[in-house]
Amino acid sequence: MTVPEPEVKALLAAAGVAVPKGVVAAYADTVANPSMLADLVAAHGMDEPLVLKGFGGSLVHKSDVGAVRLGVAAYELNYEAAQMAVAVTEAGGRLDGFLVEEQADAGVELLIGVVDRPPFGSVAALGLGGTLTEVLDEVVLRLAPISRADAEEMVAGFKGAELLTGFRGQPPVDIDALIELLLAVAGPDGLAVQLGDSLGELECNPVIAGPDGAIAVDARLITREAPTEAHPERPKTDFGPLFAPRGIAVAGASTSRPGFGNTFLTAYKELGWGPGTLWAVHPKASEIDGVPAVPSVADIDGEVDYVVGAVPAAACADLVRGAAGKAQFVHIISGGFREASAEGANLEDELANAARQSGVRVLGPNCLGAYSPAGRQTFLRNAPTKAGRVSMISQSGGLAGDMVKAGAIRGIRLSKLCTVGNSIDVTPGELLEWLVDDPDSAIIGMYLEDPRDGRRLTDALHAAKGRKPVVMLVGGRTAQGRGAAVSHTGALVADHRIWDAISASAGVSIVGTIEELLSAVAYLQRWADADIGGELDTLVLGVGGGASVLGTDAADGAGLVTTTVSDQGQQALKDLGYGVGASVRNPIEIGFGPVSEPDVLVQALDPILQTQPYPDVVVHTNVQAFFSYAGDGIERLFPIIETTAAATTQWPHTRLSLVLRNLDCAPPETAARIQQTCLDANLPTFTRFTEAMTAVAAAKRHARNRALAG
Repeated sequence: MTVPEPEVKALLAAAGVAVPKGVVAAYADTVANPSMLADLVAAHGMDEPLVLKGFGGSLVHKSDVGAVRLGVAAYELNYEAAQMAVAVTEAGGRLDGFLVEEQADAGVELLIGVVDRPPFGSVAALGLGGTLTEVLDEVVLRLAPISRADAEEMVAGFKGAELLTGFRGQPPVDIDALIELLLAVAGPDGLAVQLGDSLGELECNPVIAGPDGAIAVDARLITREAPTEAHPERPKTDFGPLFAPRGIAVAGASTSRPGFGNTFLTAYKELGWGPGTLWAVHPKASEIDGVPAVPSVADIDGEVDYVVGAVPAAACADLVRGAAGKAQFVHIISGGFREASAEGANLEDELANAARQSGVRVLGPNCLGAYSPAGRQTFLRNAPTKAGRVSMISQSGGLAGDMVKAGAIRGIRLSKLCTVGNSIDVTPGELLEWLVDDPDSAIIGMYLEDPRDGRRLTDALHAAKGRKPVVMLVGGRTAQGRGAAVSHTGALVADHRIWDAISASAGVSIVGTIEELLSAVAYLQRWADADIGGELDTLVLGVGGGASVLGTDAADGAGLVTTTVSDQGQQALKDLGYGVGASVRNPIEIGFGPVSEPDVLVQALDPILQTQPYPDVVVHTNVQAFFSYAGDGIERLFPIIETTAAATTQWPHTRLSLVLRNLDCAPPETAARIQQTCLDANLPTFTRFTEAMTAVAAAKRHARNRALAG
């Protein structure tokens, strides 16, 4: 429901927002008494010029139908009101009444609003306002309610911020007043919070900010019926048995046509599961692939926590019901649900109901399950068995496989990984909530498409902030358009902007590719515990001026700053013979290669880092150059790596990494040896600058979050 503007203004005023002085008259009353508006203006001592506005249930964008008149004198109100009524009627609208206000002084026109965006809840927006809001498209978002720090960052961080400080001779805006207005609308005690679940969209546009304050000149509120909770939230689940079950059952393995179920049986047997801890569920067989078989989960003679369901979609709900009272978790690998058809959507609803009614927690459907080396839990054969301290959540089974196998090549050692597929029961937010408190999970990575429980997810991200770094890859961020919302605010809160707001508010690092996700996680695995700051300063050093420029561009793209090396540091490099036709400012061009001494990088870095300890140093080398050198050129790279990595103890305030450009020029066995040498030396490596800088930015973000958390 669209609330009439006079009522919205009254709510804003009660919340502490400055609004223009005004009077209200019903349309029918002004028809009966043509001088009514002028009489009201005089009675309330209002100053000209005036603004005349029409309001009614059918009016959303008033300026589009001629329902706003500026610069009106009191004696003109009757005429302008009559003309407005004609214009609105011709546009197909309906007038319920008029609002007359004192016209605000000119200033910077801004938009301030709050819009509800399921499943995340309310999102606050600040941007350039007026009639060109969507065209200018300059807006910054935060999850609501916002803190004072959020408000300050919003004011400083949106692209029109320079207009607030006195652009082209204009007086600077009263920033404190603008921040207070933001908090009055979207803060912990603001109007949006007071409206609660009835809030659809609240927009002040424009807010005119000037040297003497900020005033909401126009306002719109769209309310809705408070949503009812379709199903009460389950009590918190202990996911320990999911990752370390006492026993496992696999339903859907075949005696004649091996499929997913048989693959799971084989994978579990390879990890040591057997009689008394591993069962097949089959209506007729007594054993499958050497594993004892029983007709149903209820027939298992032993403790079973985890059931793999590789049965047809139509049989999954019965499988879950049959596990009630016996198993805690059922993992549905099967597809053919909501993602496939309307019939599949009905089957998915039935499966969700079965989960709620039985008390069994369901993973999926359409997912691969869980992985935990310490708990001998897996969905892959030949997966690493050494446990680490990185945990992952994925809505993609294929990418989950990449997290395990490609992650292992990068040195990532997983503690736990869970795929959730369609997430009809167990959700990403719920798992993240648990992992934040899991002592074996120090770094968390996620791949999401549809978070389902967005508010629970963001609450968990806030809980992780400063405690454990979270890196997130989000699929489909630009899939939905902005045209569905009624107000300007709604139109500007597109999916990618929501995730930007989550990143800013909750401190999570959001990346763009699976390679960047793995790179960031690997870098954090090495450096998350180091007592090194989160300042943006980053040093880029390596072979080739062009490559160094590209590295600097990547750093800039990740929000990093390639701060100039001090005069003392530059002189030290010149004393070593560098700087002739090459940069020693940052990026630094160091021509090291097959004829260089093992400590070539240490000699260049040490005089800089002893006096100017950059928080992060990204070294890059061209692997193919070592192959271009006759003889054993590539062998010269290994001692350089080992010597440089060993020197990190000399630089306790610096995180170090290495970009191996053109690693694919090396034969596979040599490339693997180079990477293993770096892993053994505990030196994070990348093959692209973008991956390196994204990882560095994630580590810096975590360091800042940790410092803020104290």
